[in-house]
Amino acid sequence: MVSKAQIKHIRSLALGKFRRQHQQFVAEGHKIVEEMLLTGGFKYQLYISESQTENLSSVIKSASYEVISEKVMKQISQLTTPPGVLAVVDFTTHNYELDDLKSEISLILDGIRDPGNLGSIIRSAEWFGIQNIFISADTVDPYHPKVVQATMGSLFRVRLMEADLITLINDAQTNGFQVFAAVMDGKSVYKTKLTTKASFLVIGSESHGINKKLRTLIKNPISIPSYARGSLKTESLNASVAAAVLLAEFRKYGD
Repeated sequence: MVSKAQIKHIRSLALGKFRRQHQQFVAEGHKIVEEMLLTGGFKYQLYISESQTENLSSVIKSASYEVISEKVMKQISQLTTPPGVLAVVDFTTHNYELDDLKSEISLILDGIRDPGNLGSIIRSAEWFGIQNIFISADTVDPYHPKVVQATMGSLFRVRLMEADLITLINDAQTNGFQVFAAVMDGKSVYKTKLTTKASFLVIGSESHGINKKLRTLIKNPISIPSYARGSLKTESLNASVAAAVLLAEFRKYGD
């Protein structure tokens, strides 16, 4: 039976300060919880509402879980319509060494504020084989409920790390890494020699772009040219769309 203290604790994880304090977050829904279980390696507590016990996949059925009432599920769910499958998952802490990144391209996210955008970027990153994603301190919490939902499980298969981006980019370029950045006035990505070895791609927010201090450091600014017709056209691409387009180009023309 779930205690009042447990309910209070799970509800508190809707707020970032408590997620950081307890180093836990909530993942909800059959698909996302199943992806977490299939990926493996996570410490979790799983709760299933009474109405869902007959609708579970074999993966979830084989996991350890506690059956709770619909009333309790509504109390702990972070969604308007609870799907009836909820896991409290412990954070996984990742560290890195630049030498370990030399065989691949990694992603740097600067100031991405929209949870849906961040979730979509993480999902695209997994699709294109990106293992390491570095985020700035002012990027939205990757364990925000809307981010977790938008990743559709990809969150469990990438390595998310908060970093001082100025230090990271300086160190990377000093050690021979190529750092590319998506900016409006950069060289066309279709005319740029790309590499997926020892490289980083920096994506900034669609509202403000990349931090000016970072922009001055980066030696390979690139852009996605617009082919829109007429004087009235979209000012910029959605950050998640831009990330997907650029990553596709890296895979097409990279090593």
